Amino acid sequence: MIYVNGRFLQQNQTGVTRFAYEICRAWANKGVEFVLCCPPGETKKCYDISKFVIIVCGWGKSHFWEQVALPIWFAKIKGEKILVNFTSLGPVWVRKKVMTIHDLAFMVNPKWYSRPYSIFYRWLTPLCASSSLHILTVSEFSKSEIVRLIPVEANKITVVYNAVASSFYNASFHSKSPEWSKFNEKYILAVSSIDPRKNFPVLLRSLRYVADKEIKLYVIGGNAAIYTESVRNLCKVAGSEKVRWLGRVSDEDLKWYYSHSLCFIYPSLYEGFGIPPLEAMACGTPTIVSAIPAIKEVCGNASLYINPYDEKDIAEKINKLTSDIKLRNDLISRGYVCCSKFGWTKSAELVSNAIENCLSKMKYE
Repeated sequence: MIYVNGRFLQQNQTGVTRFAYEICRAWANKGVEFVLCCPPGETKKCYDISKFVIIVCGWGKSHFWEQVALPIWFAKIKGEKILVNFTSLGPVWVRKKVMTIHDLAFMVNPKWYSRPYSIFYRWLTPLCASSSLHILTVSEFSKSEIVRLIPVEANKITVVYNAVASSFYNASFHSKSPEWSKFNEKYILAVSSIDPRKNFPVLLRSLRYVADKEIKLYVIGGNAAIYTESVRNLCKVAGSEKVRWLGRVSDEDLKWYYSHSLCFIYPSLYEGFGIPPLEAMACGTPTIVSAIPAIKEVCGNASLYINPYDEKDIAEKINKLTSDIKLRNDLISRGYVCCSKFGWTKSAELVSNAIENCLSKMKYE
């Protein structure tokens, strides 16, 4: 029986939790039998769990539940079983498990994170990897990083790409919402957390060199109320009237912002995959992205690439894309082709195959 670590259902939706949710949805639609094991607590409203079989088990929450309560509960289950962890880690002491490593940014540059976070994941990730039957990751680049940094044998890793939720291809919006009347201005869109590796300081500084002074920057993701003082100061440099922090929004609102933006920009310094550029492409929005390995693997020839460390290069590409209609239309067309190459059904099948192989090996051990 397949059991899935369902702790992600109590977390806000990010790229990592979307991976878990969409794989589970694809499984449910295909009739794959699995059970989601969750800690006590409420499921976030952003998840539709109507087709899921859910068991609330153990006690506690967060990492304590995952590392202590979940393995105690799992050990009591009789018969053939495997525990799948889609959002990284998983309980160290459970050996009949599959884990997911989305990226190793905390190893590549620990300074991007708090010291406790960095130490915790740098210590626990290799332990979980060594005690797992198999590892999933989201790009060939991330696979090479895992082999290089943990290390793990390449044949123990399966690449399972992210994709775009089907709803992003069918843009239907509530024009009656009073909010829409406020958004008749020109803007470029960024969608991500405010983590240091997302590179907002350089992006904000680049706004000084954007030729069209009417263009604003809208930022979606994270909590707009807790942005750091350094970012607030940079906003003053860029012009506070030029930056609008929107925080988290619904998928329907996100589609609206993608579709009405001049372009989408993703200046990240390090990624394992990067779903937002594909979402923008699905909504018919041209994209500007960092020339880093994982993003180039995903976006191919469908984006305009920037040096994420060069604020003038970022501004130059914004100027080029917002003024060149032929280039915009070309990237929009290429974007549709690019994002259509990825699909959650296809990815869910890859996960199923990896699990079946694990279960087969377990029978002969």
